Amino acid sequence: MPDLVSVYLPTKNRLPLLQRAVSSVLGQTARNIELIIISDGSDDGTCDYVRSIASDIQVILIENKTSKGACVARNQAIEKASGKFVTGLDDDDFFMPHRIASFLSHWENLESSNVRFSCLFDTRVVDYGDSVSLSNTSTSVNQQQILTANLIGNQVFARRDSLVAAGMFNPLMPAWQDWDLWARVLKKYGDAVNIQSNTYYFDISHEFERISNRSADKIKKAAQLFYKNNCTKNNSKDILLSMVEYPQIIFTLHDIYQLLKIGKLKLVIKALLSGRFINSLSSSLN
Repeated sequence: MPDLVSVYLPTKNRLPLLQRAVSSVLGQTARNIELIIISDGSDDGTCDYVRSIASDIQVILIENKTSKGACVARNQAIEKASGKFVTGLDDDDFFMPHRIASFLSHWENLESSNVRFSCLFDTRVVDYGDSVSLSNTSTSVNQQQILTANLIGNQVFARRDSLVAAGMFNPLMPAWQDWDLWARVLKKYGDAVNIQSNTYYFDISHEFERISNRSADKIKKAAQLFYKNNCTKNNSKDILLSMVEYPQIIFTLHDIYQLLKIGKLKLVIKALLSGRFINSLSSSLN
């Protein structure tokens, strides 16, 4: 019997999407799985749906009467998990049927080859609605690389005790919570390895909120905390480049100068033409 895998799935008032996500876990080819669903203040029938699920895969419900936030919800599930391994799923995404089996097989192969690594991840299939592409395609990511960008994505497959020892998700992070945890896991345990099986479907085609729609203040606060907790001055330009992806971010003159120093003239021109700057000599990361 393969080792037990715990899948955590936080949700709040997105029942139609949740049902799709749950079906993708219950349809895994690997069966030694427990699914931990955290209803984080839902009032749309989510808990009744979860209680009605019948499967040979154990489904555990954690019901927060009021929302505690995604980080707390994920940590609640990790603390409750009985599996040797833990992985996550967002309620608006879904697994391909062979995802868990592929992770288990790759983990066993790497261990038998005496490879030092911290966790596994997979290339994601990203659905934009009008197009589909692949992201997080690096074959592996080391401690230095993870500080330049979130090259891993939003989920890993790891030993439960590794996530706990690394401190789990930081509730103080208003965004970038996954990136922040992966940085700590890689620092403590080694590289992340990509199984390159395209088993995670990342759906941003729906109308519900994604991180890209969050307020500029939340993104800036996340960038500041990530930079302070994980980085050195050498990483400041990398963090600024990650912030460029968010059209709601307004840059300072200091930020623009830093981007020019690394040859990002087109990005700077685009920011200037769109009015995404203020006359300040302070850095957004301070």
